[in-house]
Amino acid sequence: MSRVRLSLRFPGRAALVAAGTAAAVAIVAAAQADGHGGRPAVPAIDDVFLRTTALSSPALSSPALSSPAPSPRALTSATWCGTASTVDAKPNAVAGYPVHFIYARPSDGADRFSSFANVIQTNWETIDSWWRGQDPTRTPRADLAQFSCGLQLDLSSVQLQQSSAQIVARDTPFDQVFDSLDAQGYTSERTKYVVYYDGPVGNDNVCGIGGSVPGGFGLAVVSVRACEGVDVAQVATHELLHTLGAVPSQAPHDCAPPDDGHTCDNNRDIMYPVTDGTPLPDVLLDPGRDDYYGHSGAWLDVQDSPWLVQLDHQSPFTLAVSGTGQVESDVPGLLCTQSCTTTWNTGTQLSLTAAAGASTKFVRWGGACSGTSQCQVTVGQSGAVSALFGPFTYRLTVRVSGKGKVRGGRIACPGRCSAAVDSYTPLRLTATPTKGWKLKSWAGACRGIRPVCTLPMTGSVSARALFARKR
Repeated sequence: MSRVRLSLRFPGRAALVAAGTAAAVAIVAAAQADGHGGRPAVPAIDDVFLRTTALSSPALSSPALSSPAPSPRALTSATWCGTASTVDAKPNAVAGYPVHFIYARPSDGADRFSSFANVIQTNWETIDSWWRGQDPTRTPRADLAQFSCGLQLDLSSVQLQQSSAQIVARDTPFDQVFDSLDAQGYTSERTKYVVYYDGPVGNDNVCGIGGSVPGGFGLAVVSVRACEGVDVAQVATHELLHTLGAVPSQAPHDCAPPDDGHTCDNNRDIMYPVTDGTPLPDVLLDPGRDDYYGHSGAWLDVQDSPWLVQLDHQSPFTLAVSGTGQVESDVPGLLCTQSCTTTWNTGTQLSLTAAAGASTKFVRWGGACSGTSQCQVTVGQSGAVSALFGPFTYRLTVRVSGKGKVRGGRIACPGRCSAAVDSYTPLRLTATPTKGWKLKSWAGACRGIRPVCTLPMTGSVSARALFARKR
């Protein structure tokens, strides 16, 4: 994808810019001394709007670089059994547009991935359970991998390019996280990234912030050292929902500025602009089903997001692979070197690309596709597809009995000859008798008495031309 520049503007900072249209979302902890927490001023922004939410939790002073890092806490005791990686593994175990989770730390920060991996896995299981409870037909499509203990998050560990001091110089780590992810290739337009940032921040009242290109790349950053006492799973879910498009401006209960982009009709809505720290299991997903999820209006509905698994509309897609090569889909989830079946949301549109091995070539598509260009299919509608790979050449051996010649391609035989010819390219052989002789018949891969024989060259073959004297 073309590089998308994302940044957040408070006074004195650069604006979030994403191909001219984007949104930045912050979830902010407010003071609680007298029940009226202070809220950072919302600046004027030209081509992007900033949304902030205030959390009713005790205000914390700005952390010093030397302050001790708090220990991660989990709601339950899930254990992640994978291996730390700096790359997004392929293929995804769940086919479709993924939500990829990342642990990130400053360049000079201690690596606590082994501790946070369990927390992130626990948070994901909490989010998945909560979402299915709110809507039994949907759940976010987390990027999962098969490990020894079963399917778990395909977690990545990223060391940011910037130091703690450089990150603290700004209110949020959003810019720095994006720049580092961009440099390390985490910028797929088909992926939403949820980053658990383990480092100091300039404003410890900002719990998380997210930005999204509509219908494409999205980034939600959760500052795990900020907003003590706030449920991190709730922050992650809130920010993820923003990357999925919540809350549209057309929603009937969209809050008035500066809280627009949230709902104001129910203080237990996950997208309510303030919270008292209620944990995720005790909040609701658009409880009226009239603002951003499962509504009957014409505006964006997060329930239709391709980043959600449609548990009630799944269809298999079967790919048959012959020969040495691989087929990959543009949407993550299909990367096959042999015949495979993957399961998708019904109606998912895929573009399949075939890549031959070092000593093979891609011959053609079969089934629902044909030819050699990219294969376009719609899961649940197009049917199965086959991909054929083969060697560059096959051996053709020709023998001549009697007096005559056989010619075609690299073959010119008065007796016996052999040549490597292009595979899967029809080859025309012509038998020409010497004067006084005639073609009696072909044998082997060629048959009949006609002087011309066309071989498909789908394998190594031999043919024989039998000439006899005229009478």
